[in-house]
Amino acid sequence: MKQQPEVSEGTLAAYLEAAVRRHPDAVAVKDQQRRVTYAELDGISSGVASALTAPGSVSGRRIGIWLNKSVEAVAAIHAVLRSGAAYVPIDPTAPPRRAAAVLADCRATWLITTPERVRSLRACAPELVETLSFLYVGAVDEDLPAGAWATTWEDALGRYADAAPVRVPAERDDVAYLLYTSGSTGSPKGVVLTHANARAFVDWAVDEFSLTSSDVLASHAPLHFDLSILDVFGAAACAGAVALVPESRQGLGPALVRFVIDQDVSVWYSVPTALRRMAEGANGDALAATRLRLVAFAGEEYPTRHLRSLRGALPADSALYNLYGPTETNVCTFHRLGPKDLAEDAPASPPIGRPCPYATAFLLDGDGTALPETGEVTGELCVGGESVMRGYWNDPVKTAAVGVEHEGRRFHRTGDLVRRFADGRLVFVGRDDTMVKVRGHRIELGEIEAVLDGRPDVGDAVCMAVPGPDGTDDHLVAFVTAVPGTEPDERSLRRHCREFLPGYMVPGRIEVVAVLDYTSTGKVDRRSLARRVHAGR
Repeated sequence: MKQQPEVSEGTLAAYLEAAVRRHPDAVAVKDQQRRVTYAELDGISSGVASALTAPGSVSGRRIGIWLNKSVEAVAAIHAVLRSGAAYVPIDPTAPPRRAAAVLADCRATWLITTPERVRSLRACAPELVETLSFLYVGAVDEDLPAGAWATTWEDALGRYADAAPVRVPAERDDVAYLLYTSGSTGSPKGVVLTHANARAFVDWAVDEFSLTSSDVLASHAPLHFDLSILDVFGAAACAGAVALVPESRQGLGPALVRFVIDQDVSVWYSVPTALRRMAEGANGDALAATRLRLVAFAGEEYPTRHLRSLRGALPADSALYNLYGPTETNVCTFHRLGPKDLAEDAPASPPIGRPCPYATAFLLDGDGTALPETGEVTGELCVGGESVMRGYWNDPVKTAAVGVEHEGRRFHRTGDLVRRFADGRLVFVGRDDTMVKVRGHRIELGEIEAVLDGRPDVGDAVCMAVPGPDGTDDHLVAFVTAVPGTEPDERSLRRHCREFLPGYMVPGRIEVVAVLDYTSTGKVDRRSLARRVHAGR
């Protein structure tokens, strides 16, 4: 038998291969009903990879995964990587039109999904369906399109159960995955990340957090969200277990506390909103008796007053980390919280810390000039180093627009304003554009406005993020004007948004107004509109 090539040690696929050698019987993935060992995960992912690379099938460099969080979804990620392709995770809550836009944009050749989702795709994008090959997860019937090629999950596992393990050679600089984020032009944009980009962060995290095979990492973030990289690959890197939080529990604090207890979670990484709900829930004090030893948060600011509640709810010896970084850089700065960060006289939010060892950073002022590297300064954070994306998929213009040369190296302009203190600490100040964060998701307001503008009865549309009644948990509000002779209503406008946008991007309130407010310079007066929101509460 021909010997299979070894997987490069610099790729994400190498994590699973090493874990199988060291701990084949250890639990790799678990949810409320199932537990899969590393040996079993290896066999499942190899069988699926065999189907993806079978003679006669359509080879793929980018393979879409449109599944709810599950053992199959995690196995599919490993299968795509070991087949030598890049995976493209699609938000399981995304409307079919958005999923179709992502698949068409990245020119995917395969889609791993359920029969129901293929039917929804066929209804809105029949031409796209004809070009795709499908690996169906779930029962199929004769009504399903075959596309360019089609097989089922069960058939793949049965047919290739005894086949040699699939290990298609890959290199560190090959593309590992594309993460689609909100785009200002009205279309999602694909962030292209390599094995080396992800490995820089994961290898550091394993060392910094002292991850071992005895750890259980909770997977709270959706698999299309960059926080999932630590959950899925951090677990594989240390041969620990990843425990999948069901989508139905992600926003329920008491249910998440119960999940931590039931799954014996030792490492938690999520947006602050989830942690707040856990710590402040009816059973939040139960966290103190859990095995949680590390809690990290990212994606949005975590007010210090709420962090005190979290600190009081956790085991006394657990570590708290604030991790920062946009999708384009993954985590690039970190800060381990200490007593001073939680004191009564501490700032409103903890610092985002210092660059990770694989990252470098400098600040730009408003006219694009690099600020001094000493002293206290405020400017736009620019990040360089191993974790920075290759670029935006098929969009060199947009890629160039967010890059800047500094001292002979290329850096990514984050669009985030930060203050650097004399000791090197970085503190987040705010955004300098129309991108906002809502529950950890980075959202281009322009994409929502473009969807609303697409309605023939809408004249102008403005969207903004406004704080909740307690000053936290921003939510989306939109204002639109009507085309003369039409009467758009909020219900139909929200229904229209749901056809094109994932749930977290649909405004919680859409108000039809006679005219928008403008400043003396002719710009939309967002402050005035925000006052309307607060006055209407």
